Amino acid sequence: MKLAAAAHRKSAAQCLRMLSDALSTAPGRKVTKFSRGWLRPWPAGGTMFSYMFSHEAHHRGQILMLAHQLGYRVPVETAAGIWQWDKLWKEQGFTVRPR
Repeated sequence: MKLAAAAHRKSAAQCLRMLSDALSTAPGRKVTKFSRGWLRPWPAGGTMFSYMFSHEAHHRGQILMLAHQLGYRVPVETAAGIWQWDKLWKEQGFTVRPR
């Protein structure tokens, strides 16, 4: 479980770096297109963010499933809490939620 959590943190950090670059207006940004391999590339930006946001939620579900399969009892507050976006935003220091 600790390995899965560590991998999730590492992935989250990399996604943050990639999205920060993709959503930047800097002329030297590295991420200008995004593709999943089987689809043609599309411009990096809002669509890429939406895809990555939903994909990250998929991984949250995978972690809960892995915990269940390994016999861990995840507290209800934790299992339900990972979907409470307003609470998660506030915990990260945001004062307004995204629109």
